[in-house]
Order: sequence, then C-alpha cells, then structure tokens
Amino acid sequence: MKRLINKYLTFIKYVFVAGLSFIIDITLFTIFNVLFKNIILATIIARIISSLINYILNKDHVFLSKERKTIFKYYLLVIIQMLVSATLVNRVYSLITINPTIIKVPVELFLFLLNYFIQKYYIFKTKEIPYIIDNHLKYFFLSFLTTFSIYKYILLYINNHYLEYFLIFIAYIIFLIFYKLLYKNIKLNTLYQCYTIILSFILVLGYSYEITSTGKLVWGSLDNFMLSLIKMVGFYFFFKTLVYYFNKFLKKKYHVKENKLIKEFSHHPFRYSFIFLFLLYGIFSLIYYPGIINYDNANQIKEVLGLHTRYLDAINPISNSTLTNFNPIIHTLLIGLPVKLGLHFHNFNMGLYLATIIQLLIIVTIYSYIISYMVKNKINPLYSLIVLFILGLCPTILFYSVTLVKDTIYTAFLCLFSLKIYDYLKNSNNYQFKDYLIFFIISILVCLFRNNGIYIVIITYLFLLFKKKKEIFILIIALLLFNVSFNNILLPSLGISNTSIREALSIPFQQTARAVKYNPDSITKEDALIISEILDYENMANDYDEDLADPIKNKFNKDYNKEDLIKYFSIWAKGLIKNPLIYVDATINNISGYFNPFENGWKIYFKLNPELPEVGYDYHYLECFKGIRDFLQEGEVWFEISPLGWLTNLAVISWLTILCFLNLINKKRSYVVLLPSILSIIFCILSPMNLYFRYIYPSFMILIVLFPIIKNTTQE
Repeated sequence: MKRLINKYLTFIKYVFVAGLSFIIDITLFTIFNVLFKNIILATIIARIISSLINYILNKDHVFLSKERKTIFKYYLLVIIQMLVSATLVNRVYSLITINPTIIKVPVELFLFLLNYFIQKYYIFKTKEIPYIIDNHLKYFFLSFLTTFSIYKYILLYINNHYLEYFLIFIAYIIFLIFYKLLYKNIKLNTLYQCYTIILSFILVLGYSYEITSTGKLVWGSLDNFMLSLIKMVGFYFFFKTLVYYFNKFLKKKYHVKENKLIKEFSHHPFRYSFIFLFLLYGIFSLIYYPGIINYDNANQIKEVLGLHTRYLDAINPISNSTLTNFNPIIHTLLIGLPVKLGLHFHNFNMGLYLATIIQLLIIVTIYSYIISYMVKNKINPLYSLIVLFILGLCPTILFYSVTLVKDTIYTAFLCLFSLKIYDYLKNSNNYQFKDYLIFFIISILVCLFRNNGIYIVIITYLFLLFKKKKEIFILIIALLLFNVSFNNILLPSLGISNTSIREALSIPFQQTARAVKYNPDSITKEDALIISEILDYENMANDYDEDLADPIKNKFNKDYNKEDLIKYFSIWAKGLIKNPLIYVDATINNISGYFNPFENGWKIYFKLNPELPEVGYDYHYLECFKGIRDFLQEGEVWFEISPLGWLTNLAVISWLTILCFLNLINKKRSYVVLLPSILSIIFCILSPMNLYFRYIYPSFMILIVLFPIIKNTTQE
C-alpha cells in the first residue's frame, strides 16, 4: 500500500490540492452568483481567486517545479479552461434550468484529468512527455484541431451530408499525414509567431464575415468566441508548419549542376527570354485577336475617339475635350491612338491589335531585362529559368498579357522599379548621374501609368533616404515637381480634366452607406441633409453593396463645395463614435478577399466587351479560334484549383508577400525591395472593390519576377 501511495503520490497531492481549490471555487462561485446574478461573472471572479491558490500549491508542493515563468503558462491554461467551463455551464443551463452549481460540478470533473497532464508535462515539466503522447497522440490531436478549423469552409460548398462526412474524413487523414511528416522540432521567432497568430485570426474572422457580413461568429457570444479560439489554434499549428518550411526553403542554398540548357541560357538570357515570351504572348494575342478590353478600356478608347463617357458625368469638364485623367492619360493615348489609326484604314480590330502588340513589346522587354539582370548578377540561373517558364505558361499571366488594362504595363514598370531598388541598395556607392537619371525615368513611368503610383515611389524613396540622403532627396523633389507640373499645369493647359476626389473616398462612403442601411435611426434629419449634399442619401440603403463602393461613390455630387465636404466628414466622424462596429463591418467586407484565402474572386478578363460594338465599332474575336478560347477558359478554371493556381489566390499573394517582406527585414535595408509590393497591398485595402485580382496583380508579379532576388538576399 505504501509503495502504491509513493508511486502515485504526485497525483494524490494534485487531487488533494485540486479538491481544496475546487471547494474554494464552488463556494466563491455560489456566493458571487447570488450577489451578481451572473453566471459568467461569478465564474471569472471565483476562478481568479481559487486559481492563484491552486498555482502556488501545485508549483511548490505538488510538482515541486523549478521552472521559471510558469505563471504565464499556467494562467493561459486557466483562461482557456475558464472560458470552456463558463461556456459549457452557460450552454447546459440554457437547456436545463436547474441550479448552476449542480451543472458546474460534472463540468469541472470532466476538465480535471486533462488539466493534470497539461500541468505535469507542459507547464511545470516535472517529467518528460511519454513517447506515445509526444509523437503519436500529438499528431492526432493537431489533425483534429485543424480539421475542426477548416470543416465549416468545406460545408459552404457541399450540400450532400454523406459527401460532407467523407470530405471531412479525407481532410483529417491529409492533415494527419501532413503533421506526421512535417511537424518536427518547429520553432519560430516572435516576429513569425505574431504573423502566424494574425493569419489564423484573419481566417476565423473571414469566415464570420463571409457568412454573416459581421464579426458576430467570433465575438457575438461566449460560445462563438470559444469556438473561434479553438479554430485559431488549429490554423495556428498548420500555418506555423508552413511558415517554418517556407523560411527554411528561402534560406537553403541549392547548387545546380550546369547543363547545356542552363549554360546556353546564361550566355544570352535577354535574347532567349524575349523570344520565348514574345512567341507565347504573340500566339495568345492571335487567339484573342485583337485583344481583351474591359469597361475602363472601352471608355478610354471612346475618350480618344471624342465620344461622351461616364467619366465626364462625374466631373465638371474644364474644356470641350472628352479626354480625362480618370485612367492615366498616357495609357489612354497608348491604346486609343492606335485604334484611331486603325479607323483611318477602316479597320478597328487592326488598330486595337496594334495597341496589344505595343503592350506586348513593352512588358516582354521589361521582364526579359529583369531576368537577364539576375543571371548576369550571379543569381542562380535555374531560378531565373523557372521564372521565365512561369511568365510564359501561367494562364493568368497569359490572359493579362493581352488585356489592355492599365495594370499590365504599370505592373511591368513597377517590377522594374523594384529591381532598380535592389540594384541601388547593392551598388549605390558606384552610382553615377546616368544611373540616377535612369532611376528617375523609371519612377516617372510608374507614376504616369497609374495615378497612385506617385505615392508608392515617394514612400519608397523616403525609406531609401538613409542610404544616400542628398541624391535621393533630389529625386524626391524632382519627382514632386514633375507630378505637380504634369497634373496641375500640363493637363489643364491641354484641356484634359483630372480625376474626381471621390476615387479616394471609397472607405468613408461605404461606412456611411452601411450606417444608413443598418442603423438609420442614428442619423438625424440634419445629418441626412448634410450627407445629401455629397451623396444620394435617399437611395443609399438600396445602392449599398458590401463588396463594391462604385454604386455609392458614382453618385457623388460633382458640384460639391469644400464646406459641404468638411461638414460631411464631421458627420462621418460622429458616426464613427456612434457606430464603430458598423464602420468596422463596412471596411472588412470591402477588403476581406485580399486576406482570406477561402474567398476567391474575379481573376481574368476574357469576354468580349459590348460597349464598343454598341456604339457601332466592329470589335470582335476571330471565330476560327473559338474552340481554343473555350478550352483556355476552362483550363484557367482547372488551373485555379491546382497547387500552382493557389499562387493566384488574392490572399495567398498578400500573405506570401508579407512573409517574404519579414524575411528581408533582418537583412539591413533589403526589405525596401518589396516595399512597392507591400504598398500595393495597402492600396487594395483602399480600393473600391473587394476580390479584384487586377488590384493585387502588381504584388503577384513582383513576387514571381523578383523571387530569385528575394531568395538570394535571404541567403546572404
């Protein structure tokens, strides 16, 4: 008997201390529940007092632990178990109206045994974790957690219960294999831990917004909060594993044996890159002859042809000219003038195809130069060759190569700008006047092909100021002078109207619209009159679209005055105080797709835009390639669900970019290379539309084109 007692002495002492703590907890819970008539509050107060007593006794007398800082781990366990206990007691009490104390007893007994093992093996660490627990049960437990985290997403797309159960089982098996193979000795520093926690939280929050358009499935009730915490833990371990191996991949050097292909490619990287890309893009341009356009492109062409467009309805034109700077005027002329030339020869399609070829020549030249630069600067040529094949074979990139949206050429220039940042950081001591001049010209091109490009360039320059203050400061001043001269002097002198202020106000307009729709009582008659001076207040509730700001901002009063706008923002600020959660909901709904990988949106254009045919222009695809076009469009769908296609997921692009950015942070100032990409993601947040691939296309292409540089820099 004595030997048996000695063998289980620790557990016996634990039972005694737990019993004592339990009596204290139950007594205090009963007292406080009578006083406050609140089960959750009584549970919290009772647990705080009893847990402190329990911690001291367990550490010093039960487990005899010498571990430091155990109180933090202990109280994390206390908080989790407290929430579990409160949730279970509250849920059972709502179903069976009996004395809460009676409910609490079996709940605490249920948690008792689990608590012992956690304290013994993980908190006070008085004994090594048994092999079977550490290396087998752990994998089953982690697989269960991650499957529990993701199964709701599976149910979103499946209506058959048997298929649901089957897919959940398959998911569990996949995660079990995943953890069994990969989850070994994984440690992340604080920076990556924070990244993984935030990512896990975003996924849990994203599900709530996808289902309810609010965060109530996370913080709407204690039950939801508890379930969300469990899901976060499941996502956390999964993404912790992925982040660990991705970082390991970035830091590992791969030595490739030189073969004939790599050797020949290394001697003439620009030539082979240009031929390869132009050949593939050229073939694609014939299949989609004369090129793919969207509604913006159609209106840009109309502007050049002297036709009225919706942009003119949003402003008070400064002249009779139909040209505007809503879309960058340089890009408008680049696609509009070739069309005008084609019409001179009575062939609209020929003119549009000329614009497509000009675009192809620009982007192919830039990407070929970037690949050539990397090869000549001793970056592993195999990586550059892989980049070349992705650029030439990725369906999404192929579609964008012949789509005449401004983002295609702008993205190429932004990639070139990012490359120039890398070159500057590496060789700034040897920079001459011509090098700074080239840097300046590339910066101007970024600004000319997208109206918000000026902000990306200026902010990036500010981060480069610490390298060489004088030269970069001069570039900043020169660029600001150019931007002011171009937008405020040159364009007005040519009678070209500038864009509307409404383009920068999507977020506040969406927040106001949501408040009007879901909490109209918070808006007084005086407030409504002020809003009406800026927006269409009466139809705002019906016009509000959670994912798209255009229905609201397109009704912006172009005849507004500054006083009305100031008054509107005072109403907006007052609304922020009255309806903070509504404002948060409006913002998250408008940006969630850029960070939640389980949402996916519109990636490519392929349909024949009807605007130009409607006004009498013969814009059409070649009928002989219809079968190939149908096949390519179906192929793009299959590509999206493939592992390579996951890279075109908007949120995956965002999180991979951020992860690469974190990897470069420790490399002196190398992180500035990815700053344009990070800023592009920020502009997605400020954009008027959720889940719009072309807004994140610059970040996607920078990540692909400059990945060899990112990997090489991480290894240095």
